[in-house]
Amino acid sequence: MRNSVRAFAVMALSVPALIGIAGVAEAQDKFKLGMAVGGNTCCEWMKAQGDVARALAEKEGWDYVELSNNNDPATALKNVQIFAQEGVDAIIQFNGQAASNPAISAVAKQANIPIVTYDIADPGMYFVGIDNLGAGIAGGEGLGAIVKEKWNCEPDLVISAEGAGAGIVNEWRTGGMRTGLGNVCPDIPKEKYVSFESQGDAAVGLPAARDLLAAHPDAKKIAVVGLNDGGVLALINAAEQLGRADEVIGWGQDGAFITGDNVNPHLVGSVFYFLEGYAVYAIKDVIKPIAEGNTPALKADAGDPASKVQPCPVTAEQAKSVPDMPERVKQLLAAPAGTTEYELFCPNKG
Repeated sequence: MRNSVRAFAVMALSVPALIGIAGVAEAQDKFKLGMAVGGNTCCEWMKAQGDVARALAEKEGWDYVELSNNNDPATALKNVQIFAQEGVDAIIQFNGQAASNPAISAVAKQANIPIVTYDIADPGMYFVGIDNLGAGIAGGEGLGAIVKEKWNCEPDLVISAEGAGAGIVNEWRTGGMRTGLGNVCPDIPKEKYVSFESQGDAAVGLPAARDLLAAHPDAKKIAVVGLNDGGVLALINAAEQLGRADEVIGWGQDGAFITGDNVNPHLVGSVFYFLEGYAVYAIKDVIKPIAEGNTPALKADAGDPASKVQPCPVTAEQAKSVPDMPERVKQLLAAPAGTTEYELFCPNKG
């Protein structure tokens, strides 16, 4: 579309030649979507986000170009430059290295290419993502119910696995979980709340989690909240390595590690975002209107997004009823257009 043939001053050409040029014009007028997947090897859902976007783009009859950000800010910036060279009409990205987002946004703006960002806001990008504060509070209240039943609201520590790079998203999710826990257990002393930087990654956050536990050698009853399942698992894994996990319970965010055959028993709950299915929201509310010539007004604020994903809080027991991710993707792509995974799979729909 962006490279469409706009002039046909070829009246002297033969009929076959005209037909050939018309074919080229039709091909070049085809809408082209670029997708930059996160590319962090930690998480299968990042690849699945591309698989779903590709399938939905094909159903719409669009061209589709996919690149991986390789969880690297320089690569993420290079990818948007490649998309511009490829003549894409719109971009979707998940970029876990948010420091490069301003530069990415500037390149896309210069090339006049609208861009959707998943879950990490930038002023120049359409925000598609979860109700972060709602998800945080719901998860915190879920964990609070267990802390109340198990420990009479008297944990030794409440540990937050932060992800400062996510900015306000981390404040809403992780801070929201502390708020939700406090709604159920309002008398936990402030000094029992401590934090470490996990970067939302179980492996990356592990050393800092071990250091925090070492600084609190007498803590046994430990409740863990955080930016996502991976961050919470950083603390759980550290406690297991140190032989201190007997009374550690965590409630995550995003649902990435709460299904399947190897769910950590100390991960007692999470909030499903159904991350792999975000393209349903992005295409329905942003990309398809652009393709139809009805570009929506930019909504870049995580608090007032272009498309809001509904959170689905679950205990680990409830999560057993939710299919694993490959099966969810299969069922999602077989469902009527616009159907979300929340509608298909959430056992606690509001």
